[in-house]
Amino acid sequence: MQRKSRAKTAQRALGRPVGADSARTRKEIVRAAREVLNERGYSGMTFQAIAKRTGLSRPTLHYYFAGREDLYVAIVEEARSVIAHCATVAVESPTLLGRLTAFVDAIREVDTRDRSMMPFLISARLEYHRNPELQATGDSPIRPFLCRLVDDAVRSGELSPDTEVEVVADMLQVTLYGMAFHAAFTGSGDLGPITRQLIALFARGLVPAAGDE
Repeated sequence: MQRKSRAKTAQRALGRPVGADSARTRKEIVRAAREVLNERGYSGMTFQAIAKRTGLSRPTLHYYFAGREDLYVAIVEEARSVIAHCATVAVESPTLLGRLTAFVDAIREVDTRDRSMMPFLISARLEYHRNPELQATGDSPIRPFLCRLVDDAVRSGELSPDTEVEVVADMLQVTLYGMAFHAAFTGSGDLGPITRQLIALFARGLVPAAGDE
């Protein structure tokens, strides 16, 4: 009887804590791992460091994630989900400028809620090149979204028919990544003034008024 009791105790120690909210705990682990990743890089994203940050035991971490690669995939999937939500909000607008404005505003809201997301979106590209095992997670969801916006604008007549869709999408991506880098690493606070200038720049150059063409 005593042996069975010990076996049950050992089994519980390797699993999820009794009464814990599984989804909330998993999200907490992913966020902590993203913060560690931003600070130390993929090689420094150890379960030991994550356990210290969350206050959870390493067996508990292993209950949710088999290893570091599994956890990194979860971080990427959450980031993709966030970008997909921002894109869904953006495409509700009928115009290219409206969509870009909505997308930038949605990204700003993400940064306000979670300051670890922007640095990850920037550093993920570096980690992909540094660590070959992460190649399957390397494709950015932002570029296809921007290509869609530009292509739709060409089809609707907002942009010239000879617009090079991929080139313009790449230009937009570089601009947005520059803003994200500023938000992630300068610690300068509110991005409101910068985003307003960015949208004004888009309005004057990328989508000129009819009388300016």
